[in-house]
Amino acid sequence: MRNTIVYRHWQPGDDDAILAFLPNTNEDWFRHKFGDADLEPEGIRLAFLGERVVGHVMGESTSLFIEGKIQKFGTVTGVFVALDMRRRGIATRLMQEVHTYFESKDYRGSVLDTDTEEARQLYQKVGYQEVGRELRARLLPSSDASRFKWMSTHLEDLSILRQLDERWARQNFRVWWKPGAVKVDQSNLNEYRVLRSKGDIIGYAEWSEWSEPLEGYPHGLICDPIVPGQNPMEVIKSLQATISAPLIWETCEESRYEKPLRSIGCSLERTSNVTMLFSFGKKINVTGQFRTFS
Repeated sequence: MRNTIVYRHWQPGDDDAILAFLPNTNEDWFRHKFGDADLEPEGIRLAFLGERVVGHVMGESTSLFIEGKIQKFGTVTGVFVALDMRRRGIATRLMQEVHTYFESKDYRGSVLDTDTEEARQLYQKVGYQEVGRELRARLLPSSDASRFKWMSTHLEDLSILRQLDERWARQNFRVWWKPGAVKVDQSNLNEYRVLRSKGDIIGYAEWSEWSEPLEGYPHGLICDPIVPGQNPMEVIKSLQATISAPLIWETCEESRYEKPLRSIGCSLERTSNVTMLFSFGKKINVTGQFRTFS
């Protein structure tokens, strides 16, 4: 029937209709999207009214270290329903469709980020739980010395960074963990700094102050430094001893840095950015892990 909504996954020939529906999408990337092994045609779920796309969701694969081991997860992005077609259950149906696909791949769960209350309510409705909310602090410089030193990153450091990632992933949620994947390489070395203790690398961080300034963050932006096995207060002190102007720090509730930052008088502002988790089968328990926005 003309007014019947049809749900299905992506098929060859759909790109023009999807791009018309999502005009802010990078067209070049979208037309070559399956060059990424994490995305399959079955992971793009669509709602059609006749020839018109009225709903879209994209589900990709990722890996997280959870419950003591690396496990496959789905991650959801690009959930959108046409303005004139909302409140008809389309978004809920699309989420159910992408979950069916994830379950067919034997994923342990699904994880996503959102920054609007409307979306958060939708995801709660289909079974997601909020497991992390971003906090933003303003870290002030200090004249106190630190036994740790932040220094430039070099190519010979990369294998150590990979080891640090694995240790961090075992202690914190959520850390993307893809065996063999490379986060830091020659092309982006200048965006990272390593933390050294007596010459040994004990951690690292992506730190915008060292690359291009970001709009709204004239003195730099840093996410939780990846420093496993060290006192978080010592890491904070090392940053204060390094910076010459206030630095914006993004962390989250229940992170290993939240209480130490509060203890030195930092005001942590809750943002609208949340991480949400859905379990397939037995409910995933993340109470034994710190949260992180690394």
